[in-house]
Amino acid sequence: MPARSVLALAALLVACGRPPGASASGLAASGDTGEPFSGAAALARVDLLLDRYPRALGDARRAGAIEALAADLQTAGATVIDRLDHRGADPQTGVSFAMTTLLGHVRPDAPRRFILATHFDTRPWAESDPDPARREQPIVGANDGTSGLAVVLELVPLLVRQLPPDVGVTVILFDGEELGRPDVGPYLAGSRALATEVLQGRFPQVARAEFGVVLDMVGDRDLRVQPDLASLAQHPALIDRIWSIGQAHGFTAFDAAPLAVPLLDDHVPLDEAGVPSILLIDYDYPAWHTHADTRDKLDARSLGAVGETLRLALLDLAARPLPSPRS
Repeated sequence: MPARSVLALAALLVACGRPPGASASGLAASGDTGEPFSGAAALARVDLLLDRYPRALGDARRAGAIEALAADLQTAGATVIDRLDHRGADPQTGVSFAMTTLLGHVRPDAPRRFILATHFDTRPWAESDPDPARREQPIVGANDGTSGLAVVLELVPLLVRQLPPDVGVTVILFDGEELGRPDVGPYLAGSRALATEVLQGRFPQVARAEFGVVLDMVGDRDLRVQPDLASLAQHPALIDRIWSIGQAHGFTAFDAAPLAVPLLDDHVPLDEAGVPSILLIDYDYPAWHTHADTRDKLDARSLGAVGETLRLALLDLAARPLPSPRS
């Protein structure tokens, strides 16, 4: 989850399900009849990730989790897997961590492509927990570090089958997003490292992407996804396309009212590397950075609202590209 510059907003009671009679089949304008995204499958994926994939920084088992995630990317349809190894240190203790950001390229030679990204690391400490004795212990991270990962891994196979053959996808699983402390930073270790490499000429599939969408904390039962101010100011057409499609298909969790503050998350370094990128997040989450960030806080309807909106929006963007900001 991104660093916060203000206190969390008040709890929001916004429904995220589809109202009766709303279409689940896709965009009528583009004739989409593809298989819809399954929120239930995404929630089952959350269970699998929490059960088998320990991902907290410093956990000795996370190397196995990274290998499993690389295999998941291949299973999802990525034919080329790149790894970016990088290091970072806890700014409070100086303890250093080895990290690996994964990039899975679907149709790496396609003339058009976009980026779908999330972070997979979970918080190694819980500074916001009400129990001071537990604040230096790693959290489960069911929403923060797992919900976005589950949506991405369930969405990619649908996109592989449904996108036109001239459109490719680069899936980025960032490591080290959580490596930071409140009011100290730096956070975003993986996306910062990747941005540096892209600006130096590495990872051309990333540099060629028309746009990027980053997911973070998208499974909350009371889901409300709002654009942050920086993304809205810089990429209003991309935000309008995605939010309007979500709303048109009955997903009231997509609220076009912007957040009051800009957010620091993995979309920022991507943007700085030249890839127009936005963030999908429920900024208000009471369990943020606490040991209460557990499986029971999630809902299949929330995961389904995000996954299906993205499926429809990405198919629409493939059929009707946005004007290039680089032209």
